Amino acid sequence: MELNKPVTNPMLVGAIQLLKAENTPDHSKLFTQEMLQARFLSPVIITPPPEPDETGKVHLTKDNKIQFPMLTASDGNSYFMAFTDMEELTNWSKEEKKQTFIMKFDDYAAMVLGKDSRAAGFVVNPYGGNIIITKENIARLTAAKAAAKKEIKSS
Repeated sequence: MELNKPVTNPMLVGAIQLLKAENTPDHSKLFTQEMLQARFLSPVIITPPPEPDETGKVHLTKDNKIQFPMLTASDGNSYFMAFTDMEELTNWSKEEKKQTFIMKFDDYAAMVLGKDSRAAGFVVNPYGGNIIITKENIARLTAAKAAAKKEIKSS
């Protein structure tokens, strides 16, 4: 995870638009491929708020507590948020100084599939494309990635 670096995902945003326009197997496959490669902005709440050093870098210590805000759907399930870019993040919060981590699919998978997780998955651009990636889909994709990696190593 990285702190506060610019993130854009034009190919993923395009794949979301295609999927929303026409939910076909090809569009779904394109979305999945782009999502697995994407870097997302994930809102966090860090207490106490870290202060930048003289070079502008922020360093976390063992005293910092990190929380990931979640959205609760109408069915009561909670989801982590994954934003493709700052514009999408601003749809969630207009706050000037947002605390964010840059995360990938595997980061969300670890959080969602963790033994103490109450998350039902994560949602990409909840105030835009609103694509929900369920715990079941995360487990399936994680297993497929592990199998592919294992097959490559044994080749």
